[in-house]
Amino acid sequence: MESSSSTVADIVSPSFERLVASLYSAVLYNLGELQLRGVPDAPEDLMLARFNLGLLEVLREKCRGNLTDEEQRLIEGLIAQAREAVAKHAPVGTGDEASG
Repeated sequence: MESSSSTVADIVSPSFERLVASLYSAVLYNLGELQLRGVPDAPEDLMLARFNLGLLEVLREKCRGNLTDEEQRLIEGLIAQAREAVAKHAPVGTGDEASG
């Protein structure tokens, strides 16, 4: 049992990239755009999606100047995609909706 845990720990080691991807996945899950196998569909929760987007933005601000170029591109790109996803789900007139 312990050896399989070690194997999983080796495969899924914590990293900045995994943290950012996890927060981005939470945004998508809260918007109903990400389904989890074996888990019933959760109702859309725009407020929780915004909260997780906010966590990504806080992380970016707190890490400013300490990221590699690749990490900076990753977090900026996922924040942009998360904002776009939130805007797509925002009711008209809230200021979050996508313009165009």
